[in-house]
Amino acid sequence: MAARSASRSSSSSSCTLVDLVDVDDDAQNVFEDVVIDLTDDYSSSLLRDGELALDRLQARGATWRPGDVVEVRGAHLGSYAVDFLKIKIIAETRSGEHVIRGDPLVRTRALLGKLLNKKNEVCWLHFIEDAGPIYLDISPQSIVRRRSLIITNAPYPEHSLWSLATHSDNGISHGHGTRQEHDAEHFGPLACRWRLTIYFERKGRQMRPVEEALESMPSTDVPDSRYHMPYDALRNRWHGAIIAGGSWNAGRAAHVDLEAASQAPRTRSHGQKYTFFDAFSGAGGASRGAQGAGFKVQYAVDKSPEVWETYRGNFPQARLFKTCTHGFLTQTHGENIRVDVLHLSPPCQFFSPAHTHDSVHDADNIAALFGCGELIKKTRPRIITLEQTFGITHDRHIRYFRALIGQMTQHGYSVRWRVVRLCTWGSAQDRKRLVVIAASPGHRLPPFPAATHSETGGGGETGGGGRKPFTTISQAIDGIPRGHDLHQVWRVHHFEPPRAPLDPHKLARPITTGGAELYHPSGTRKLTLRELASLQGFPLHHRFVGNDTSIRKQIGNAFPPNTVDVLYRHLQRWLLQEDGIVPLRPNVAQVLIVDDD
Repeated sequence: MAARSASRSSSSSSCTLVDLVDVDDDAQNVFEDVVIDLTDDYSSSLLRDGELALDRLQARGATWRPGDVVEVRGAHLGSYAVDFLKIKIIAETRSGEHVIRGDPLVRTRALLGKLLNKKNEVCWLHFIEDAGPIYLDISPQSIVRRRSLIITNAPYPEHSLWSLATHSDNGISHGHGTRQEHDAEHFGPLACRWRLTIYFERKGRQMRPVEEALESMPSTDVPDSRYHMPYDALRNRWHGAIIAGGSWNAGRAAHVDLEAASQAPRTRSHGQKYTFFDAFSGAGGASRGAQGAGFKVQYAVDKSPEVWETYRGNFPQARLFKTCTHGFLTQTHGENIRVDVLHLSPPCQFFSPAHTHDSVHDADNIAALFGCGELIKKTRPRIITLEQTFGITHDRHIRYFRALIGQMTQHGYSVRWRVVRLCTWGSAQDRKRLVVIAASPGHRLPPFPAATHSETGGGGETGGGGRKPFTTISQAIDGIPRGHDLHQVWRVHHFEPPRAPLDPHKLARPITTGGAELYHPSGTRKLTLRELASLQGFPLHHRFVGNDTSIRKQIGNAFPPNTVDVLYRHLQRWLLQEDGIVPLRPNVAQVLIVDDD
């Protein structure tokens, strides 16, 4: 199989969305993996028309059967040079040629930092298109030798090369000398505990990647019980017992016994919530969305003084750490801080496609990114969410993205990422962001939520499939009451002569550093701060503190709360389902309570 590569071409609290600076032109080219040409040799079915399945094949002085794992050479799937193949089927074509078809595996070093580089640790490649999984075809001449493979969901180093060496009969001795390293590389047992799934969609004669997931091996895919570890054991190793239904219960943080097994009540108690930590919180866009979705905003950290009053005013009961991530870790040394969900929005200006010149804040932005791993280790959340500019996946920054994923997988987190068109989650702006979801050891990885909005909505108020039409500029800003403290129309700049009117019944276009500035649809003036906040998805009751420049930055640096709400309602449903919890049906009085903050 062959493939062609796809081309890619001031200090803030979190990621800038409106400034309003960002570039969306290359948003589709965010995956380092290749575009697959459908004219190349690949297979989305185990047996093609005209092929005959064989139960064995004699080739290269050996007998090969389905189920064998073989080392291969000269084989590629996308951008990956395949190291091994788990044979699914051996086929004979009409012309009498033999094809070996199966699932490809690569050494973890091929993921270039997304997984730890450990000797004889491998990752399963799982490419999926609409027609199903994509299998790799090789000729018998591509086989180098048979290999032994252990599939396990246990964390490294269990069942690894060196842990098995003293019990094996393959002649591999425990040690790290040149000879031992060579023998281990070429003859030692392999361990597979990770699977990289890449989802493709067809574009003409090509398939382009739209989503990736790097998951620890599901227990259901571990065929040998000797190498299976129960989910409860995985959870307890990482964060101890979980509180099914949420760690916040009846207005207090529930005590978590780190040694106890998980216990799941059948119903959720009144006031029980999943807890939320907002890292690089800014003015609280993610916190506002999570709170609206029903989470308890318990902690936040941000080093920027200009956002502290805004955040404190909106979330007075949250514990705000007014420092950087390193300062937070220092302040809380020896303190047990655990949350159900951690959100990360590390500063993204350095990684933005619009960032073309060095800045004095670049080093701080990079340091913040590398601080995420320590935050994860400290808080040990069940779920992590992260949003970033898609620019971090471009060639010049891809090493940082790989390191970011690696900070999660090194702790056993399964990770999923894709570029989300935020208007499909209710944003009034046509903007794309890289969104990441991760699940801790012993927990299944949630999918992304389905789109709640579409171009037309499919007709009717909610449209086909329950989707609403895209939120328009008019819908976002027309309901702002006169006299709002950030909606002083007479204070904003008025154009003379007026600019070309914009269609208020369309999405707001993104602002680029070289493009036109977003202005009021009438064309007569700039937008007020309140209008900007509404376009960014903030509710009217979210208050901002600071001068105009500061507030504008606070708004622009936020993860749009209305899109966060969609994401977090989805995650809450997922967590409740995983916990086996029946949500408490609220009465009228409870419906009126948004949060106890």
